[in-house]
Amino acid sequence: MKLSQISRRSFVKAAAVAGATAASPFSPAFSAGTSTAQKPADSQKDDTQIITTTCRACIHNCGVRAHVRNGRVIKIEGDPNYPMTDGTLCAKGLSGINALYHPDRNKYPMIRVGERGENKWKRISWDEAIDIIAHKMMEAREKYGAESVMASTGGGGNPHFRMIARFCNIFGTPNWYEPGCAQCFLPRTLAFGMMYGGPSTSIADECALEIYNKNTPMKNIVLWGTDVSYSCPAGGGHALANLRAKGVKTVSVDPRFAPSAAKADVWLPVRPGTDVALQLAWIRYIIAHNLFDKDFVLKWTNLPYLVDTKTKMTVKANELFKDGKKEDFVVWDTKTNQPQPLPYPWNDNLDPVLDGEFTYNGKTYKTGFRLLKERAEPWTLEKAGETCWLKPEKIEEAIKIYAEGPGGISLGVATDQNPNSVQAAMGAVILNALMGYVEKPGTLMNRNPLAVPPKNSLVSRCERLLPPGQLAKRLGGVEFKGLLSWDAAQPSRIQEAIMTGKPYPIKVWLERSGNKLGVVGDAGSWAEATKHVDFIVHMFNYPTSFSMYADMLLPTTEWLETDFLAESLNTVWARQAVVHTWETRHETVIWSKILKRCGELGHEVCRKSFDPEFMGADLPQWDSMDEILDLKLKPLNITFAELKKKGFIEAMPYDKWNSYYVYKKINPKTGLPVGFGTASKKLELYTDRFITMGRTGAPYALQKLDPVEKDYDPLPYYVEPYESPNREIAKEYPLVMTNGRLPMFHHSTLRNIPYLREIYPVPEVWINPETAAKYGIKQGDWTWIESKRGKTQGKARLTEGINPGVLYMERFWFPEKLASDTHGWKEANVNVLSKNTAPFNDMVGTYTLRGYQVRISKADKGPEGVWTKPEQFKVWMPAPSENTPKIEG
Repeated sequence: MKLSQISRRSFVKAAAVAGATAASPFSPAFSAGTSTAQKPADSQKDDTQIITTTCRACIHNCGVRAHVRNGRVIKIEGDPNYPMTDGTLCAKGLSGINALYHPDRNKYPMIRVGERGENKWKRISWDEAIDIIAHKMMEAREKYGAESVMASTGGGGNPHFRMIARFCNIFGTPNWYEPGCAQCFLPRTLAFGMMYGGPSTSIADECALEIYNKNTPMKNIVLWGTDVSYSCPAGGGHALANLRAKGVKTVSVDPRFAPSAAKADVWLPVRPGTDVALQLAWIRYIIAHNLFDKDFVLKWTNLPYLVDTKTKMTVKANELFKDGKKEDFVVWDTKTNQPQPLPYPWNDNLDPVLDGEFTYNGKTYKTGFRLLKERAEPWTLEKAGETCWLKPEKIEEAIKIYAEGPGGISLGVATDQNPNSVQAAMGAVILNALMGYVEKPGTLMNRNPLAVPPKNSLVSRCERLLPPGQLAKRLGGVEFKGLLSWDAAQPSRIQEAIMTGKPYPIKVWLERSGNKLGVVGDAGSWAEATKHVDFIVHMFNYPTSFSMYADMLLPTTEWLETDFLAESLNTVWARQAVVHTWETRHETVIWSKILKRCGELGHEVCRKSFDPEFMGADLPQWDSMDEILDLKLKPLNITFAELKKKGFIEAMPYDKWNSYYVYKKINPKTGLPVGFGTASKKLELYTDRFITMGRTGAPYALQKLDPVEKDYDPLPYYVEPYESPNREIAKEYPLVMTNGRLPMFHHSTLRNIPYLREIYPVPEVWINPETAAKYGIKQGDWTWIESKRGKTQGKARLTEGINPGVLYMERFWFPEKLASDTHGWKEANVNVLSKNTAPFNDMVGTYTLRGYQVRISKADKGPEGVWTKPEQFKVWMPAPSENTPKIEG
């Protein structure tokens, strides 16, 4: 295997070259008339403190020791007490000082004074900013309805996801979205929630916690669409390295020969977008070779239950028997050769058939297992190999490793990014359940108690406060009812409403994330959409391309100046503000302040949301983080101030926290096992609850909704990508494009960090040497990549670590070009090419970020004005500010 080598030059040496300093394109407009030079640190006094906190440079929490001298952070290191990292930190975390003291930080609230894109701003106070926003919202609400106000958020930059849904529900708008959501994590949380009632197996999202058990008997782990050495190196990557050292075998299902693939026992470079076909082949093989745990499948899944082949619903006892109970399901009993009710959890007097088809009273019934078997039957190893561009013998080798458990499949974000998203998550649940890799030592599907529930969220979404009738107005919410699980709207439906004004216009947009134009599908269409919104607010840590399309900028806190809670296994940690700079504010407080002002302007629910009697258990609004953090910590008999002093506490002994076989624990009220968190208390691998969800919105909808036009399917199914090498489009666009994470960036963040840009200054296009030769491309050449949506550039990286028919490219933007006509997002950004139109995933509306067709050609040169030399980034080196009081009250 030949891989290109990334050379590294010394940034410090290069940055010292005289006369090499470049000018930051954004600093002048932001600094003129708004600040004075900062005083140098007092070098005569040394009162260095080491403060315990946690990183939030990505979605993974990692323990940090921040060294603070004379009020400034001077050093960051990993905390060896943090049980999921053992004191390690990745490049993203170590860049915290650069991010905190970046000279282009958003320092004050700013309002646009020129045309959008002119980069002309005026400093205003927080009171002015909040007042303007609230007035704009209330004016739009009065004239067009609350639904004409929308909000959005996104990963990166220390997000508080539930707060935005809470904000929208209280104000009365059903419309918010997150660029990930159905493109990142929601398909997995929906499938695992509906089929299992427990967390997904995402390592990057701190769900597959068994990998941190030092004494785990795990024998295998399948990394499907994830590379934890890239997504969370200090946490999951560190843990996986330890597991491999102990002999745990790994399989990597990934188009790229990334580090996890390089270390794997088997690498399956699957064609992007065909994962469900491969999963169905795994299911078929496991069933055909009797590798599954039959006793577990019989007793703890719903696959033995009879399904009415006409209605596609599992049969209840009251439907077949006069005295049958509606809570009992029905099995076919071999002892009586009749259908029989099966009371939960089991009846030893029955001998249920697992695989069968029967006729009773003129109706045809099949077991859930038979239906699953039939669904997988066409997918032989040979067919999967042909479809997925894999060798059948390698697929078989991978399955055999997986079958030698205990172990499990860790499903990552890759499968969330095409219209087969939920089906891929369903496949992962089914495979783990077939093998019995559920809540046993050494398996990834486990339900450990939460030290401070709900994990990584401090507030309720307040769904009950959304006014009657508003849920039905959610854009895409009725069609894609799986989005109800997050209370979110569908991005493409929002964009359609913005552009057409139908079914109603969108007039105000509050956006809290990094660079939307780096992460949304078909980014150019969103840039065009901004022209149709009257008022746009962008709240973030520093300016991005999206800032240039906004009317107001609000400065949010970096993670080193943020108070929050983090859990790590059985411990609770304070992510605490070790310093504070300028007039930045915690986004949680910003949302709360806007609601409070809306209440003062006459919005009754916003006003009442500050009343504990009205809000009840949903918790009222607040004026500071200490209020809510103290309330959340109350069950642990500690205040946030006390937790900050300690750094962390053990919420419960590890042995008590490290739970197995939760489903077998006895419920003292019933005397029966608690089972799984589903309606049947069994693993619902034949998920007819999806049919019910499509028809009614249950179990998520609190208001009546119309049914979908076509029932959702209870079993996973494969859909060939809409743009495919097997379709006509391949004549013009012959290559398949995919994307993925890199270890030095998270989503659209950190492209302005000098050291990280030295490592990876411009986006690379991974291309197989065979393909490169066909198009006359050599190592390091700039290229043009084109799709039906647009055209962008990337620098060629020739490697055999990718299939000849596939290209890989990272989403990217150039902060150094913010003041240019392109605003830095068009030059070399894979999401100029991606697709955000139909077909969508039927349940959640996922569009196509991976697995679409492109073409490539050699470019004469790279984009103008992008920085590639270390000395050019010197202007972004930290410029420490004086420590300032927190702005919350």
